[in-house]
Amino acid sequence: MSPRPSLVIVGAGPRGTGLLERLAANLPGLYGDEPLDVHLVDPHPPGPGRIWRTAQSPLLWMNSEAADVTMFTDETVDLEGPVRPGPTLAEWAAIDGRSFPSRPQQGAYLRWVYERARAALPASVTVHEHRTTALRISGPRDGRQRVWLEGADAPLLADLVVLTVGHQEAEPDREQRELAAFAARHGLVHLPPDFTADSDLAAVPAGEPVLVRGFGLAFVDLMVLLTEGRGGRYEGEGDELVYVPSGKEPVLYVGSRRGVPYHSKIGYDLDGERPPLPRFFGAEQTDALLRRTGPVDFRRDVWPLIDKELGWAHYHRLFSTHPERTALDRSVFEKAYEEAPPRSAELAALVAAAVPDPADRLDLDALDHPWTASATTPRKPSSRACATTSPRT
Repeated sequence: MSPRPSLVIVGAGPRGTGLLERLAANLPGLYGDEPLDVHLVDPHPPGPGRIWRTAQSPLLWMNSEAADVTMFTDETVDLEGPVRPGPTLAEWAAIDGRSFPSRPQQGAYLRWVYERARAALPASVTVHEHRTTALRISGPRDGRQRVWLEGADAPLLADLVVLTVGHQEAEPDREQRELAAFAARHGLVHLPPDFTADSDLAAVPAGEPVLVRGFGLAFVDLMVLLTEGRGGRYEGEGDELVYVPSGKEPVLYVGSRRGVPYHSKIGYDLDGERPPLPRFFGAEQTDALLRRTGPVDFRRDVWPLIDKELGWAHYHRLFSTHPERTALDRSVFEKAYEEAPPRSAELAALVAAAVPDPADRLDLDALDHPWTASATTPRKPSSRACATTSPRT
C-alpha cells in the first residue's frame, strides 16, 4: 500500500492559516475526495501564531484599522480559485472599523478563521498540529522530503513542503555583539532588537535612564509597556489628557537616524476620487526590469518609478479634492507629469509651478530625512545605568 499523500506547512500563523483556507476552498474541485495528511508545524497556536498570539498585553495594538483587516476573498480579489467571502476583523468583533484593535483581538480573529478553515476541509483530509519548531528539510530533488522537528526522533515525510513563516529570529550582528559586550563590562542592561512582546522588560529598572535606539512603531510598543504596562494611567479627555506616572517607569532617551517619529496613520481615509493606479510602476514596468540583463539596482532602477507612482497618486488627490490649492489646469499637469522623467529637474519644476505651497508637494526625501536641511543638534543626555536598543518588529 502506498503512503498517504502528505503536505507539510511550516508556520501556522496568518500565512499558514490563509493557505489552509485556500486548500479548503480548492481541494474539492482539484483533488476530489482523495486522502491527504496536512501537517502544521509551529510552536505557537495555529491561527495567530507568534506575532498575534492572544497571550500578550492588550496594550499592544495593530498598526492597521479594523476595517482594513480580513482573511477572506471577495469579488475584488484577482484569483483562480473560488471566492469564499467572510467578515473583516471589524465585522467579526463588532467594533468600530476606524479603531486600531489590540493584537490579542487580532489573534482571536485569526484563531476563529483557522478553526473555520479546518472545519471546511473535506473529510478525507486529516490535519496534524505539531507544536514545535522545524529544524531543517532534506530529501532528494525528485521524491519525498524530510522535515526534521525539534524533539522528534523521526522526520515528517512530505510530498510537498510549504514555508509560510513570518518574522524570523536573527543572530546578533557585530554591532549588537559589541553593544552587549560594552554593557556587560560596565554593569548595564542591553536588550537587542526583538519582538516587543518577547523582550524581557523586567530587566529595565524603574527610575533609571535608558537609551533607546529607534523611533518607529517598536518604540511606541516599548514606551507603552514601560509606562501604562507598569501601572501608569491617563486622566482627562482630548487635549486635556494627562499622563499620571506610577513611579515604576524608567526615564527614556530616544533617538534614531531619522530623528523624529513617523507620521501617524490615523486619518488616512481616501475622501476624494480614487487615483488610477498603477500608472508608472505596474506590471509593464516590472516586466521591463525583469527583462534587463545584469542586476537591478533598487535606488537607480526601482525607486524612481516608486517615487513617480506615489507622486501621481498624491497630485491626483490634490487636484481632485483641493483644486483651489493648484495653479495649473489638471489635464495640462497630468500630461506634463506623464512625460517628465522620474526624479528630474523637469518634474520638480512642473510640480513647483502647479502647486504653489511647498507644504502641498510630495517630497519623499524630506519625509524620510526631515532634519537634512536643519542645523538643529539635539542635546546629548547622560546615561549612568542601562542602555537598550528598541525592539524592532
